[in-house]
Amino acid sequence: MTVGYVAIHCDTGRELYVYERIVGTHGVKEASIVMGLYDIMCKIEAGTTKDLEDAVMKIRKISHVQTTMTLLVL
Repeated sequence: MTVGYVAIHCDTGRELYVYERIVGTHGVKEASIVMGLYDIMCKIEAGTTKDLEDAVMKIRKISHVQTTMTLLVL
């Protein structure tokens, strides 16, 4: 299993909109709205690195997502 944490920066005021769509993304096991440089943190569990990449790409395509940073668990 491949696990990654994704930090997401959203348009101001659109955090809840993005959060609600992230929760429904395949592979997302946890998601939280946070304060700081990023607006949302989520944990993704996937069968392969490619599956993890696919989940991150779906998140990146959500409206109002500006940037993401993915941390791959070793």
